[in-house]
Amino acid sequence: MARLKKNGNLSGAIGNLVFINDGERAYVRARPGSVEQTKNTRDAAAVFGWVSGQEKQFRLFLQDSLGLVPQQYFAARHVARLRKTVMQQEGDSGNMIARFQDPTALIGFDFNPKQTWERCTNFFPELEIDTDHGCKLSIPALSWGKEIKPPAFTNLITINFYAISADLNQPAVNPELIATMALEIREKEKLPAREWQFSLPAETRWLLITAIITFDSVRKQLSKTDKTAGTYLFAKSIHN
Repeated sequence: MARLKKNGNLSGAIGNLVFINDGERAYVRARPGSVEQTKNTRDAAAVFGWVSGQEKQFRLFLQDSLGLVPQQYFAARHVARLRKTVMQQEGDSGNMIARFQDPTALIGFDFNPKQTWERCTNFFPELEIDTDHGCKLSIPALSWGKEIKPPAFTNLITINFYAISADLNQPAVNPELIATMALEIREKEKLPAREWQFSLPAETRWLLITAIITFDSVRKQLSKTDKTAGTYLFAKSIHN
């Protein structure tokens, strides 16, 4: 049954019509009819549900450990990107078995689609991993306005790098924050090139290196969508 909201929009259903309010949008669609499920659609739904559950556990880790503030539709976009890292194969009983495999599809995923990493940066770190699981991330010199391109009124930029060990195939997703590094650059400054070194735990399955930029201003309060940009810089499968 539809009801009238305080803003004058209808919410709910009348007959075969469903009235939907999504933030600033209000629209109506036909009520979906019943769809006969096939084995393939049931398998696909089961995989999607499993990926969504694993993603939620990982997303909560990102929020708690990295201070990630999810932007609008983050969960849906993140699930869709993680789904690209999943491989399926038929088990002995004929059911489909899904597992997270190669994480490289995560590279370049924007934590904030309205303030993209590509728009804010113009530098490319290099990652080296040796046979003893030692890692080195080489970061080039960073100049204000060239390698780092802040929004208007910004006077201070903080870049936080995070190295994460993760295995999303475990029922309880317990990622480990291996190492962190923070850089600050002020208006018109230039930071010299540097190297960030750390070691991987022996049980690492995925190595994920993320970076989150925070923009600050003493001249103007920046909006939530202007204040941060972030991405997966590297996503590698580590074989032990």
